[in-house]
Amino acid sequence: MKNKGKKLFDYSWKRYLVSFFILVLLIGVLVVILRVEEDYTVLSSYEKSDTSSTQYLAFGKRMFKYSADGVSCMDGNGQTLWNCTFSMQSPIADVCEGSVVVADQQGTDVYIFDEKGQKGQFETLLPIEKVKVARQGVVAAVLTDEDVTWINLYDTQGGEIAKMRTTVKESGYPMDIALSPDGMKIMVSFLWPDQSGIQTRVGFYNFDSIGQTEENNQVSLLTYDGVVAPSVYFVDERRSVVLRSNGFSVCQGAEIPTEKVSVDFDEEILTAFHDDGKIGFIFKSDKADYKYKILVYNLNGRCTIKKYLNMDYRQAKMMEGNILLINDKGFQVYSSRGRKRVDVTYKKAVEDVASVPGLGKYMVVSNGHTELIRVK
Repeated sequence: MKNKGKKLFDYSWKRYLVSFFILVLLIGVLVVILRVEEDYTVLSSYEKSDTSSTQYLAFGKRMFKYSADGVSCMDGNGQTLWNCTFSMQSPIADVCEGSVVVADQQGTDVYIFDEKGQKGQFETLLPIEKVKVARQGVVAAVLTDEDVTWINLYDTQGGEIAKMRTTVKESGYPMDIALSPDGMKIMVSFLWPDQSGIQTRVGFYNFDSIGQTEENNQVSLLTYDGVVAPSVYFVDERRSVVLRSNGFSVCQGAEIPTEKVSVDFDEEILTAFHDDGKIGFIFKSDKADYKYKILVYNLNGRCTIKKYLNMDYRQAKMMEGNILLINDKGFQVYSSRGRKRVDVTYKKAVEDVASVPGLGKYMVVSNGHTELIRVK
């Protein structure tokens, strides 16, 4: 009987120790999860000889830097893998999976790159307003010719695949365009001057066989009265998004897109930002203790994050579901669940920040320097 009691005691004691260690482990995990990173280590630094137009794009597992003087591709350690020099007045760029296009806005130069380097280059006959690229390097360009606007499709060497002629009188003013990842569909947001005010028309143009039988290849048209749609984009071949001045719409359809989700706001949108799966909006706060309110939605129209903050941001980005807020003094990062993960006060005035492949890595552009840092 005595031995039996001892065994029970030993068993209870072992179970207590196991429970204790599990509790300690859980507490440690919670501390790591809830910790806000404020310190950082500079991994590499170099003087920024770039012009003020230098910008960064996430390019697969690499970073793509472009400016008026040229472009370069860097790995996760900030090392330059390749570069290409040119001279542009006002470079604009777009990225789709493994392809990047850089063009001279109001100029005629177009360069296409993949992860290995330059893939193509050509000149347009008319000044460029906007460019978009598909995964295989097909380029859509908005070109201006006095009262006529052309929306043309090109291959990587400048061969004309298709062209669309538009005028303000017939279609409206093109606010934005999007090109599907497969390069077969174009989405255009037109601002139409209506007698009672304004109207936005979003046209879908299909250059596959289904669009060949339609006038001007247009397979679908959405109209929005009294609002502006300054931004449109494709998520994939089947889904696309219209960002409106009063909300957003999600369209679906591989061949003939139709509106499936519509979310409207009564509040004024201060800033909108997105990645492929989430759409974020910043409003003035409806709480006295905070300056701003952030709402993030998925493509089904469900709000996944509601967050209040006081940070005076200059720029807002979304990268892989995380929210990146930037101002002159530093930056903050919120997780896909709205939890603050990073709050860095930088030692120099911050111009831009980009998330770099690698745990806790960021490229910080400041006055005179570009630094690769790791938060800790």
